[in-house]
Amino acid sequence: MRPLRWKSRYQTGDAETNRQKRAFFDCLNSLVTAAGQREHCQEMEDFLGRNLARAEQALLDPAPNPDLGPVFAQQLLGALPLSPFGSPACRECGLCALAQEKIADHLQAPAGCLFKQLAKEEFPRHE
Repeated sequence: MRPLRWKSRYQTGDAETNRQKRAFFDCLNSLVTAAGQREHCQEMEDFLGRNLARAEQALLDPAPNPDLGPVFAQQLLGALPLSPFGSPACRECGLCALAQEKIADHLQAPAGCLFKQLAKEEFPRHE
């Protein structure tokens, strides 16, 4: 999967909206880059593909407040960790945790991943 490319048509006339769009764009692309460097499950590939397509549509929206940023990020977080996480189908690629961290950072959540500990409690690994 290729990272999105920034396009001038994503920009609006509002500097703050442009900054928010670019920050979310960079957040998503960092996940795509990480996915390209790790073996991961098909569910992660589907998750990224589906949500990158949604993000690109939102980036094209010229409205000052597109469905991007906090609302979209919360929806992404709600889908993580993916269903294979902690199961024999999990490839232990770390992308579920990385996605949660990146999105939490984008939302300017407190330091550390808010959701990683919850995932560990719900899906403990047997060693």
